[in-house]
Amino acid sequence: MHFQQPELLYALILLIIPLIVHLFRLRKFQKEDFTNVKFLKKVIQETRKSSRLKKFLILASRLLLLTCLILAFAQPFIPASDKALNEPQTLIYLDNSFSMQAGNDQSSSFQKALNSLLENLEGEKNIGFFTNTREYFDRNTTELKAELQNIELTEKQLSFREINLKAENYFRDQDNEDNDLVIISDFQRSMNLPTDINKTEFDYHFIQQLTPEINNASLDTVFVEETSPESTTLKIITSSNKLSEEPVTISIYDQETLLGRNTVQFVEDRSTEVTFRLQNNSIARGRIEIEDLGLSYDNQLYFNINENPKIQVVIISAEETDFLNRIYTEPEFETFNFRPNQIDFNRLNSANLIILNEIEQLPSSLINNLSTVKENGASVIIIPSEEAQGYGQLLNSFGFSAFSDNVNSERLITDISFDHPLLENVFEDRIDNFEYPKVLTSHNLSASNAILSYQDGRAFLAGEDSVYLFSAALNQVNSNFRNSPLIVPVFYQIGLTSLKKNQLYYLTDEEQQIDIPVELEKDLVLHIVNGETDIIPQQQNYNNRVEISTGNIDLEAGNYSVSNNNSMVGSISFNFPRTESDLNYTNLTELEGINIYNSTEEYFSETNAATQITSLWKWFVIFALIFLAIEMLLIKFLK
Repeated sequence: MHFQQPELLYALILLIIPLIVHLFRLRKFQKEDFTNVKFLKKVIQETRKSSRLKKFLILASRLLLLTCLILAFAQPFIPASDKALNEPQTLIYLDNSFSMQAGNDQSSSFQKALNSLLENLEGEKNIGFFTNTREYFDRNTTELKAELQNIELTEKQLSFREINLKAENYFRDQDNEDNDLVIISDFQRSMNLPTDINKTEFDYHFIQQLTPEINNASLDTVFVEETSPESTTLKIITSSNKLSEEPVTISIYDQETLLGRNTVQFVEDRSTEVTFRLQNNSIARGRIEIEDLGLSYDNQLYFNINENPKIQVVIISAEETDFLNRIYTEPEFETFNFRPNQIDFNRLNSANLIILNEIEQLPSSLINNLSTVKENGASVIIIPSEEAQGYGQLLNSFGFSAFSDNVNSERLITDISFDHPLLENVFEDRIDNFEYPKVLTSHNLSASNAILSYQDGRAFLAGEDSVYLFSAALNQVNSNFRNSPLIVPVFYQIGLTSLKKNQLYYLTDEEQQIDIPVELEKDLVLHIVNGETDIIPQQQNYNNRVEISTGNIDLEAGNYSVSNNNSMVGSISFNFPRTESDLNYTNLTELEGINIYNSTEEYFSETNAATQITSLWKWFVIFALIFLAIEMLLIKFLK
């Protein structure tokens, strides 16, 4: 038994008062002799015994009366468990990822969990609460209920490690010894739950939102398979979590105009492809839809096809440049060739890619201009001459060290850095036994970011911040690199990266750097607009383009217009990642160290039962009244 006001038990000392009063009221009988006392002796003896018994009974009833009153005011109770003595601090995580859309026709798993929370959150105690996107700490139950009704589903999903870290940080600031972490989720395998969960500073309570098995077909991705002057062929990849012979309809739109419709079946494979051949026109607000009753977020895929501008390439060379002109061809590139003493600096300042090919002596005006053009976002390729006089100043301005010395012996180009961003995803296989190209004379270059290297580890081609430096001349006399299968992917990739062409779409959970080919006046900024949504992203204004960054911006899936001073200058599309379409769940019974519940109601029912207390003060008041009544009866009827 425990007491809510244990300090009142000190009042039990007052029980000594009735004892003292009782002792003072004891009286001695005085003997008086008179005649014929034999008859009275027996009466006197019986009267003494009866009086003494009455007084002791009254004393006992008064002591019990006072004891019951004191205990009643101390408010005794019996706890249902230890948690009733020290109510734990509770932190609730509610999974609001898109996979929680699964459910029946009436309600999704997320809505069921949310409604159950709203019904079971009672009282005014503070409860910590967080989702995949927001935290609701230091709120009482009333405030929390109001904010819960505005939670929306998201593409983001916290891993168990991230959830655990948030809980550790939260409970670290609490004074409670008992802490409970409640996780309400469908527990997809992507949450990465460990098989053995060690209890540290809190107890784990897992509430799995069981969902009925559903067929979910998803639009996974779309890309351009083939282009021609007349048409563009799009390939769409779709998948399903189950095999089915039922045909699924896929439609493609430009705004509300239907461009094509087709059906797919998932009979033998859970993933399938479908192609659409479209007229070679720009599509600013493309949308692909699939008719599916599963998750709704993956039933649309937004895209756009913009007219990509040609990449401006300026070649400054004292030698012939046919090998470069054969690589940089239309329609992707527009190439301009100049001699070192006949440079069109207006064309140079508007170039996306500048190539210096074997120039013996670099003019100082060219060096100064290249630095400015580089700051404006252009890429630069430097192919030195065999003598390479006066390159030190230019190389230093681009972050490279000057050539240390010349090597007049043959060197083989043997190593390829497949993980370099320039060559990433360019080669299907990582080969190392190809026919090595060679150079006869070269320069020693100290660089940590080599793309191609000699057999001695020195860099043949290095890249640093959109500047690419060769360490040897590429003319036919000095090298056979022009005949190597490496030359086309290397130069072509450099050309493509010099102007980031807009993709069909971008993912909302990734930070993107997107080039918008527009010349922006001073003090003007680009806006990303979709209906009532108007966002000013981070952006860098270059000479003939603006690079916008989507970092720290919460974007919904959809088609967005890029506007400059209320004038549309481009369009970009965003889609949610498809990780939430994988409807594979963790079997919680295989985990150790957790408490598992089938519903939110079950958890709150057990928790409330464990924190219940049985109050006894009413019983002690009743007993006090009973002893009072006994005392009154003793005084009145016991002689």
